[in-house]
Parts: sequence; C-alpha cells; structure tokens
Amino acid sequence: MIWIVFGLMTAAVIAALLIPVVKWGARAARADRNAYDRAVFRDQLAELERDAARGMIGPSEAEAARNEIARRLIAVSGVESGESGAARTAPWAALALAALVPLVALPIYLKTGNPGLPDVPLAQRMAEAEAKGDFDALIVKVEQHLAKNPDDLEGWKVLAPNYSRAMRWEDAADAYRNILRLAPPDAATLTAYGEAMVMANQGMVPAAAHEQFRKALALDPKLPAARFYDALALKQEGKTAEATAAFEAFLKDTPEDAPWRQMLLAELQDLSARPPVLDAQTMKDAAGMSADDQQAMIRSMVDGLEERLATSPDDLAGWLRLIRARGVLGETDKARAAYDRAKSQFAGNADALDQIDSLAKEMKIE
Repeated sequence: MIWIVFGLMTAAVIAALLIPVVKWGARAARADRNAYDRAVFRDQLAELERDAARGMIGPSEAEAARNEIARRLIAVSGVESGESGAARTAPWAALALAALVPLVALPIYLKTGNPGLPDVPLAQRMAEAEAKGDFDALIVKVEQHLAKNPDDLEGWKVLAPNYSRAMRWEDAADAYRNILRLAPPDAATLTAYGEAMVMANQGMVPAAAHEQFRKALALDPKLPAARFYDALALKQEGKTAEATAAFEAFLKDTPEDAPWRQMLLAELQDLSARPPVLDAQTMKDAAGMSADDQQAMIRSMVDGLEERLATSPDDLAGWLRLIRARGVLGETDKARAAYDRAKSQFAGNADALDQIDSLAKEMKIE
C-alpha cells in the first residue's frame, strides 16, 4: 500500500513539473501566429507608403493609417519578445526536473526510509521509557503507577522533579504535597513545594508558599532558595524594611561567585527605589493639603530620614532612599552630599558601593 501512495505522490510532482511543457506548446503556436501577423503588418505599411507616393491617399489619412498599423505591429512584437526566452528554456528545465525527482528521491528513501516499520505500541514504549530516556513516556509510566499506588513515596519523588522540569507547576506542587504527606518534612522538599506554588502563581508568593519557606528555614536557616523566597514574600507584602534586612543578610552570606548574587543586588536596588511607607493618618492629612504644603511635608520627611541616618549610618537602604529623594526634589547639591557621605560610610563594601554608584548614575549626580 505504501508503494502505491509513494507512486501517486511522485506522479503528482512530475505532473506539476510538466505543466510548463504544456504551456510551452501553446506559447509556441502563439509565437508562430505573431510572426505571421508581423509580416502582414509590414506589407500593409509598404503598400501604404506606395499609395501615399502616388497621391492615392492624403497626408493626414496616410499618417493616421501609418500610426494604427505601427501600433498593431508593436503589440505583437512585444508579446513575442516577452515569451521567447521562457518558451525556449521552460520545457527543457521542466523535463530535467521531472526526471531528477524520482532519480534522487527513490535511492534516498530506499536507504533511509522503511515503509514496513510498524508503530511502537504504547505498552512497549512505556516498558522502554527509562532505558531509552523517553522523558514524556517516563512521566506517563509513573503517573499510571501512582494512579494505582497513591501511597508510593518513591514514585512521587520521581514524578515531582520531572513535573518541575516540564514546567507543569501545579502538578509539581501536588506531587511535592504527596511527598510531604508520606514522609517527614525536610527543608529541600518544603522549599521545592513552595517554589512550585510560586511558579504556578506567576511569580507571586502566596501565603501557603510563604508558610513552606518559613518551615524550611526553621529546619535550615541558611538554605539559599528558602531565604530568597522568604525575602521576596516580605517585599511583595509591602514590608520593605523587613525585606531589605532579609536580602541584605542573605547577601552578606553569599559568596562572590554565587549565581544568585546579582539577583540579590537587583532586589535591593528595587527596594531602595521605593518611597517610604506612610501611615494612614499621614496620608489622610496629606490629601487635604495644598501642593506647596505637600512639598513641605515631603521635605520634612526627607530631612527626618537624613537626621536618622546621622545616628544609624549603617542603613544602606536609607542612604539610597535619601539620595533618590533629594534628586527627585531637585536638591542636587544635597543629593550629591548624601552620595559622598554614603560612599565614605560604606568604603570597603563593594556591594554597597556598587548600589550607591548605580543610583548616582541613574540620578546623574555622580
């Protein structure tokens, strides 16, 4: 059956390639007719010139007739010249391609193809999944096993990381939940469970996930992933000071070559750009103020931040907020002065200096 299909497909391709040959025959016949028409029009022009010379036709009538005959002659000459090149080359090119297709395709197919090869049955694919590294089949195989044996801890341990690898985050969270149901909790599993929930929630840390990270940190306070997500949850909850402290503590314990170091610096930079959180009463009071009064209140708050830093100079996030606030208020000299004091305060702290310099470049006060 496969050879019949193969033959029909080849015939269809050859037929498509031979279409130009058929068209070429029509073009050749049309070219012969055009040659005859050109000869007739040239004879008409010669006859017209003889009649005009003998005075048998007036000058104006002769000019009009000459123009009409010339127009017809140009029309048939243009058609012939536009088609002659294609008419000469198309049939030979088409015939060559028609012969080339089966001559090239058939040996290649006979060497690499195998129309008699049967499909691999699902059962066989499942049985060979692990040996052949068939990732999708392996997942299906374990899923089928767990559907009959839901309390098989080892099965869930195989399935959970593979779900994460496939970015099936909701399934991964369910698999880690079953692992924690069947075995005592450990920091790594709790963190993986929480991370799957975060990924399934488009990067936002839900309360249930934050709870898992807190449990993981209770078992292993230095676990990097749990520390990061715990700080991220605090940031997303609007707890800027707590998040900043958590990220800074994590950064302090992070080696220089750690792959997540730049991520921590970016989070701290983002936190430093956030305005201070105002209590409800302050916001209510500000709503009824004029624009000038609001500006005065903001300057008062910034002055208060600067006074606080005089007594607590180790607050890097505070210095960054002060520099930004002075720049936004247009107080360039004060912003530059805060920048200089921050540089002096954190001399020798490469990470802090990087953040300070980055902000200064952004505010154009370096």
